[in-house]
Amino acid sequence: MDRLLLTLAILLLAFQPMAAQEKQGTRTAMLRSAAVLQSVNIARGSAPANDDCANAQTIAVSTDCDSPIAGNNAEATDVPLDVPCDDPGSELLDVWYTFNSGSLTTVYVDLAPGAGMTDHAMVVYDGCAGEAVYCMVAPVAVQEVEVAANTDYWIRVYSNLNYGVGGAFTLCVSSETVIASTPPNDLCADAVPQVVALGSSVSFNGDNTGATDSEGIGYNSAWEAFTINACADVKLDFCGTTPNIQDFWLLLYTSCPAGTGIFPSSYDTTTCADGNFTLCFPDLAPGTYYYGLAATNNNTGPYTMTVSAEACAPDEAANDDCSAAIALTVNATCLPQYFTNACATESLPAVTCGTFTGDASDDVWYSFVATATEITIGGAPRGNMDVVLELFEGSCGNLTSIGCSDVNGAGGSEDLVAPALTVDDTYHLRVYDFRPQFAFGEPGFDLCVVEGVGSGVGLSELNKAGTGTLFPNPSTGAFTITVGEQAAQVDYTITDATGRIVLQKRIRASNGRIALDATGVLSAGHYVVRIDDGISTATHRLIVN
Repeated sequence: MDRLLLTLAILLLAFQPMAAQEKQGTRTAMLRSAAVLQSVNIARGSAPANDDCANAQTIAVSTDCDSPIAGNNAEATDVPLDVPCDDPGSELLDVWYTFNSGSLTTVYVDLAPGAGMTDHAMVVYDGCAGEAVYCMVAPVAVQEVEVAANTDYWIRVYSNLNYGVGGAFTLCVSSETVIASTPPNDLCADAVPQVVALGSSVSFNGDNTGATDSEGIGYNSAWEAFTINACADVKLDFCGTTPNIQDFWLLLYTSCPAGTGIFPSSYDTTTCADGNFTLCFPDLAPGTYYYGLAATNNNTGPYTMTVSAEACAPDEAANDDCSAAIALTVNATCLPQYFTNACATESLPAVTCGTFTGDASDDVWYSFVATATEITIGGAPRGNMDVVLELFEGSCGNLTSIGCSDVNGAGGSEDLVAPALTVDDTYHLRVYDFRPQFAFGEPGFDLCVVEGVGSGVGLSELNKAGTGTLFPNPSTGAFTITVGEQAAQVDYTITDATGRIVLQKRIRASNGRIALDATGVLSAGHYVVRIDDGISTATHRLIVN
């Protein structure tokens, strides 16, 4: 997925308390991408000739962008110069260009990433590494830039390694911008609503080429609309769209111009046989709804969107409620089974596990019969889910919470050890993502129940940083993270409760550990520590007293 877009998770602005406890990479808002965000270290060969502003490549201002220049920053090096529109302290792979404005007071800059460039951004400076006069992350259209006549300017094209990688791109500076014809449904109000009856579906076929941001949502979009006449569980999918939809808008709107938005409960790429996305919107009230088909660099052209509706039901996922819990078998060793909580809805409010309270909007249920007094439930995500486990005794409708596990962050495994169970009694287990599920990608996790202490689920090669733990916690700012015995070096990032990066560094591991001392740097509060050894990542919550 490219940073434009699983960078996509500023949609968390609507969930600031949770974002304060566990921050993901953020970009714009409400738009999600199919690209997998990468924070990898790129092995670089020879740096490009325009790797620094002193050697910037001169480009001419054309009348249009019929012949853009080709560039590539895949092997560029980082100039330690922060930009005003991006995360401070990030590693930015940049290349440089320069142009003279001539008699112009406005120019149009078109930066278009190639297939291998998974993050792109640009800054226009009034001198070689001078003052930034324009800055844009992941531009999806030609950018209008005001300039002074007869003045030299520098353009810095870069990729932020927190969100993606560099690659080939094209760049053009022109005196005019060609305004493409817009699709007939460029305006939300021009979308023709189609009635979707319960138990049926309606397909929309269109083309978002030339779409504009007519509704001011932040992305160029073409619009479709549908009407339901009764409460419905609605699924919206892009099955059949070629090439696959890469970037999609999360919100479904209830009016035009786009006003109140409704988030999906979840989305997945498994319902469509071709790997396109399906979004779930449970319990929609009768009315007309509007959806914007985002026109991005990854996502412009013909599309197929199908809307299906079923009568509102008490649950969507098979085990969405305790009464429909899936029975698990207790074994001597971990025999993981794969499950998903796609389209699940909340049964109970999130538990406060330790000092953290997440979002249980996607909880699902399991049960098992105890075969020993000491049992461990192991949960490991298949991806970036932040697994929360909660154990109950009693029957559905009369449950008592007796334990939980929420030690690791996104991508980490959890072990819930229950030390005093009654043999032959039935216990219930609730599993959910700590975060609002729609904001972070499709769900999926492995579960196993074993006799004794420790499951081992999700733990593989020793070389992975993802097997680590953080201690002491709480601390005064000095702490240790255990990693694989073979891990040589680890990148770490510490973000504070506002999502701001406060520390970011690469450090060598010694005997399976890295020791960090941020005493005096980290004030009292909650932080998120993310470690990456180049093979896998792990996220830990840290409390500083």
